[in-house]
Order: sequence, then C-alpha cells, then structure tokens
Amino acid sequence: MLNFAYQQKVAVIGLGYVGLPLLILAAHKGYSVLGIDLDKERIASLKKGKSYNPEISDNDLQTIFEKDLIKVSTDYSELPSCDVIVVCVHTPLSSDRKPDYSYLVNAVREIAFRLRQGQLIIVESTVAPGTTSTLVQSHLQTCGFVAGTHYFLSYSPERIDPGNKEFKLNTIPKLVAGFTPTCQLLANKFYDSLGLTVVPVRTLATAEMAKLLENTYRDINIALVNEMAQVCRTNNINIWEVINAAATKPFGFQAFYPGPGVGGHCVPVDSVYYTSWARESGTPAKLAELARKVNAEMPQYVTSIIRQTLAATNKIISGSKILVLGVTYKKDTDDVRESSIIKLIDQLQVEGAQVSFHDPLVESINTNSTELQRITLNVNSISQQDCVVLAIAHSAYNMSWLYSVSPVMIDLTNAMADYPNNKLSKL
Repeated sequence: MLNFAYQQKVAVIGLGYVGLPLLILAAHKGYSVLGIDLDKERIASLKKGKSYNPEISDNDLQTIFEKDLIKVSTDYSELPSCDVIVVCVHTPLSSDRKPDYSYLVNAVREIAFRLRQGQLIIVESTVAPGTTSTLVQSHLQTCGFVAGTHYFLSYSPERIDPGNKEFKLNTIPKLVAGFTPTCQLLANKFYDSLGLTVVPVRTLATAEMAKLLENTYRDINIALVNEMAQVCRTNNINIWEVINAAATKPFGFQAFYPGPGVGGHCVPVDSVYYTSWARESGTPAKLAELARKVNAEMPQYVTSIIRQTLAATNKIISGSKILVLGVTYKKDTDDVRESSIIKLIDQLQVEGAQVSFHDPLVESINTNSTELQRITLNVNSISQQDCVVLAIAHSAYNMSWLYSVSPVMIDLTNAMADYPNNKLSKL
C-alpha cells in the first residue's frame, strides 16, 4: 500500500498549463518527479530552465532542477519506477468540433504497456461521464491487471484558471473520486500530501460531470449576457451599466460579461463534451447547445459592429486596414487556444480586410491559411489603420494613449467606458 513517503516517485504526463504546475508542486513537496510530454520544444525549454507557462517562473524552474528532484522527457520508459502517475494530457475538439480523446488514449496505452502492480493512476484530463471507468480502464486492463486490486484508478478534474492571481493550484479545492474506495483513499492521500484541500466525491461519473457542470455553467451565463448585449445595443442601452446595476444585488446574481466569444482550454471545449455526451445518451442538452451556438456566433456579430463603424466613415470592410489589440482568450495570459479573437480575425480576412494584430504576450498567430506576425505598436502603425479593435484589455496597454492616437476605435472590453464616444464604438 502506498504511504506517500518523499522517496516515492511521481510521474505527470502532459506538461501544459495543468501538468507543469502540478509537477513543480510535487517537487516542492519533496517527491522525485518525472514529467513526460511528447512536445519536444516544451521538453527542450524545460531542460534549459526556461518556462513557457506564465504561472511558473524561470527561477522557480531552475531551483527545482538544481535540487535534482525532477526529470523531464518525451520517453515513457521510466513509468514502471513511478508510484503515482497523473495524466494531464489535452482533451481538445477535433476539426469537426467533436470530443477528441486521442491524446488520452495514447497516454493510457503507454501506461498499460508498462503498468506494474501497486501503481496509482489518476486522470485529470476533462472527459465525459463514464470515460474513466470504461475507456481508460479498458485500456489499462489489457495487461491483465484489475483496477482496485492490482493497481488503483482515480479521477480528479483539473481546475486551473490561467492568469487568476487569487486562486492557484494550491488554493483550489480538489475533487477526488476512485474506481473503488481504496482507489479514492489513495488518491485522497496523494493530493493531501501536496497540501491541497481534498473534496471526496462518491463516484467517478460524479466527478467527471462536476467538471463539465462548472464550465457549461459559465458558457450558458456568458451566452445570456452576449445575447442581452445584442438586444441592449439595438435599443441603445449600455449592457455594462446594466450588469453593474444588477451586481449590486447581494444574493441570487453573479456577474458575467459579454465579449467576442468564449475561448480557452475549458469552457468552449467542456460544454461540447457535455452536449455531445448528452445527445449520445439520448437526452439532448438543448439549453447548453443553444448557448454554445450563441457564443460561437459572436465573432460574426462583432464583425457586424465593425462593418457599421466603418460605414459611419464611408468605408467597407473589404480593403480596410484593421488593427486588433489582444488575441489571447483572456486578459494577461499568453494562451490562444480556442481564441474567439482569432476566429474574428479569420472572419475579417474572409471579408477582405487587411488585418494586423498586436498582443504583448503573443508574437505570431495562425489565421485561415496564413501566419500573422505581431506589429510594433506606435503612433505611425496605429495612424495608418482605418479601425482599431480593442479585443483584450491586457494590463500592458495604455488606454489613454491608445484612445488618443487611434483614428476610430471599437472597445469590446469596456476598458474605455469613460472615454468620449465621438470616435469610439462599444460592444
């Protein structure tokens, strides 16, 4: 039975925004850790002591490596020496916008090939209810071992929120479920040894569903305010003032804000995992499906606002020079996964606009079939534009300066709420 002494070895598979912080935390707690990722550039960066995750500093990374408690590799061969294996691989959407379990299946197959008795396997990747007990377990048992007897299987959904300065990995409660009570007990002890607040959940499916609820809840509420923003704009009502007024109610209301869509590694993906699973199970999640549709169509709606704004200056989108400020999915992160801003740029390009972008945290992006490089932000580069779109209000931006040098602006963030409307349009 595992006792989680510090001489034990922990492997983390998938060193993205979820896996790398967990790897570093385990090393800080005295574990010998092995990080595995098939992205050779990530591994090379880590070996040089260079962090690609804004949550982890280069200094923190280098300190851990100097203690000789951490090893990173693209190779799975050392998995048999690990007592705990945590799977944090990406579960994205496929090109046809359906759940893609290929990364998870590949990782689990590699584990199964090397599985030894007594190991604790924990899945943190987002999955539909039943996936851990069926898909994951079926691959693991190909070696002849039985979950709960020869090895231990658990599910604990990740809850990382990149860029959130208040809630970090070590301050967010950890939902934990197990294939058997013993599986759950061991997983509880592991996360407890990392200093995390453990919340036991009765079944694997409950823990899997809880993660989908958390983010589908956000998708639906954002869709509500996005739809309401459109209604308010048509009727000359300021949606931001409406939300601020409603937020004064001390109960029964949580503020969500409109924008050009919903991006990131969780909300737009997890809601699809939920709606796809619900439809396959025979009970379509109609509200969630509609919310996803509303949010997915926001880039087209923002394009219509740009079209109206240009028309007021006797211009059309085709041929116009449009500068987009901010392309990440949220403020003060460098994450562009599922970015609705890139989808907006795609739409503008399709309509013939000459689009350029600036983002203090992103050097280049792929749009349609082209790659755009970040432009230098100065008076000259801005004055050449027909329209400037503030899509993400990064802290690095000087709003007063941007407003003063821009010919025409569209603010999708409400960061310029107090600026005159003579050359400013708002969502």
